[in-house]
Amino acid sequence: MIESDTQTDIGRARRSLIVVGLVIPAVLTAVALALIAVWMPELPDPAATHWSAGGVDGYGPPATYLWLAVAIGFGLPLLLVTVTLTMARQQWGVTARFLGALALGLSGFSAVTTAGSTWLQRGLSDAADAADVLPVLVSAFCALLLLSAAGWVLQPDVEATGPVTLKSTRLPSISPGERVVWMGTANIARAGVLIIGITCVVLVGVTAVMLLQAADRAWIPLLVLVVVALALAATASFRVRAGAVGLVVRSQLGFPRLHVPLDEITSVRAIECHPFAEFGGVGWRVGLDGRTGIVLRTGPAIEIARRGKGAVVVTVDGAEVGAATLQAHIDRGASGVHDARDGDRDE
Repeated sequence: MIESDTQTDIGRARRSLIVVGLVIPAVLTAVALALIAVWMPELPDPAATHWSAGGVDGYGPPATYLWLAVAIGFGLPLLLVTVTLTMARQQWGVTARFLGALALGLSGFSAVTTAGSTWLQRGLSDAADAADVLPVLVSAFCALLLLSAAGWVLQPDVEATGPVTLKSTRLPSISPGERVVWMGTANIARAGVLIIGITCVVLVGVTAVMLLQAADRAWIPLLVLVVVALALAATASFRVRAGAVGLVVRSQLGFPRLHVPLDEITSVRAIECHPFAEFGGVGWRVGLDGRTGIVLRTGPAIEIARRGKGAVVVTVDGAEVGAATLQAHIDRGASGVHDARDGDRDE
């Protein structure tokens, strides 16, 4: 019954997301497109497409505003909603609700920006005479904030779906002097590697174009490319070690690194983790509930509750055995404490 109610709530949230993140943005974009189409005969050609502190500094065909309205006003919301519906299939959380609200806000920002910039140039023979675009931008940011807030309210407040505990595995008790260590590797999902790879290819292309056309500014995409490459190398794969020292998670590059000593662990279990629903995405994350996640894919994960700190979640194959190894060491430590206390009483 509880599971049925949860699925009903998720279904209602998904339908609301489609209305807030797709239907309403489509209407707003259609209104902006209609206004731009009506005003287009009155625009100078080329039209102003970019402003700086000194005035207009970028020009393009008037039809540019039609493409911008579609790409930003509907293309971005479509991307956000599609990713949300794909990633949060069986689990739902605050991240999905936030992205739906953001999709609506972005559509309002686009509608005000494109239609307002077009309206500024009506009747001008030279786009350089266009008025300051600042009032339009201020109005667009206000629309972004107000519509995002409205999008949040219009979606149901569905309680975040909690992680599912996997079938427990128990190890034999660890004898004194015996050393038991479990090791695994946490790798990013292929889809994540593909997306980051495509991003790097695009950045390489942009850098090449900048080198040919504006060599003095080519350092910007080059710097971004280096940062993205280092971030990928540092967070795409982690070595996970569970043993007498507790849990150690270390990037293949050696940094970043996380160590949870055994005496800080209050409980450990293996769970089914959904990074998007629980942490808002993959990577090294901090959830709204205070949990720290090294979550690179959907699947089994070790969850550790820490004394005085938020829990730690690490997605890794064989999480059941890793959690059982830590639990065996915790039981051994507790047994040792009890044995010592019993000995004190005997004396």
